[in-house]
Amino acid sequence: MKRALIAGLALVVAMTGGAVSIASAADVEGTVKTIQTKERVMTLSDGTQYHWTESVTVTDIKEGSKVKATYEPQGDKMVLKKIEVVK
Repeated sequence: MKRALIAGLALVVAMTGGAVSIASAADVEGTVKTIQTKERVMTLSDGTQYHWTESVTVTDIKEGSKVKATYEPQGDKMVLKKIEVVK
């Protein structure tokens, strides 16, 4: 049983090219510098870009809005999971 588990883990590592990563959600607060709704990209004043999918509703957010967001790294992108305007 132990050998099978080790062999399975080795196979997973080999299939991922040796890079095993665990994506975890994080929170951020900031001021929106630019928002491109067609491209689904928001840039905060620190220059960090966040992307979103159809499953996330981005309303009432404009340039200059202060926002609080939850995101998850996916590849080389930060993908929004939740976003809200901070009042």
